[in-house]
Amino acid sequence: DKNDTGESFGTDGKYTKELLEKHQRTMAFWTEADIDDSISTDDILLLSMHGEDLLDMDKLVPTVQRMFDFEDVNDVVAFASTIRDFVAALPEGGGNPLLTMNAIATRAARRRDLPIDGLRDSIVVGDGVLRFLEDTGLASSGPEFVHAHEFGHHLQFEMDAAMRSSRYAGTGGYADDGDARRKEMMADAIAAYFLA
Repeated sequence: DKNDTGESFGTDGKYTKELLEKHQRTMAFWTEADIDDSISTDDILLLSMHGEDLLDMDKLVPTVQRMFDFEDVNDVVAFASTIRDFVAALPEGGGNPLLTMNAIATRAARRRDLPIDGLRDSIVVGDGVLRFLEDTGLASSGPEFVHAHEFGHHLQFEMDAAMRSSRYAGTGGYADDGDARRKEMMADAIAAYFLA
């Protein structure tokens, strides 16, 4: 079972304390706001993403194994080696901010609405997005907004599950997976509500 202890945010870890504290406050806020216990947001992991991990075969090989359907372990190692060599040749190598210029909300695999294999929902924040916020002068408030936006997606995941069984089921309403703009704008609105 993956947990968020030992996570480091930012290339030198300087956002670690701030983001972990904000994550705890955000979970507490939304847990308290859930007056009918219909939304589960108190067990979301906060994880970091580092481009340097793409240079570490001990981390890269298992990732490639899970992501791709190779039959021979030698093919897995060969593909991981190709990725590692490509990343190493980039300007700044694994520290290239474009490798991790994102933050994402992930939903654990579920079967009949139950978590499987000890997987948990998570928010993953890349070093590249934190560096971008620094480079653009948004380091003081940007990380909190990015985190609140991704947390907003988790509220969407929870609301979408409820809405699929309500009046929106089968109507192409909110539950429609093809409306990315609407989902991103709603995550922004949820983030703004929390940050206000």
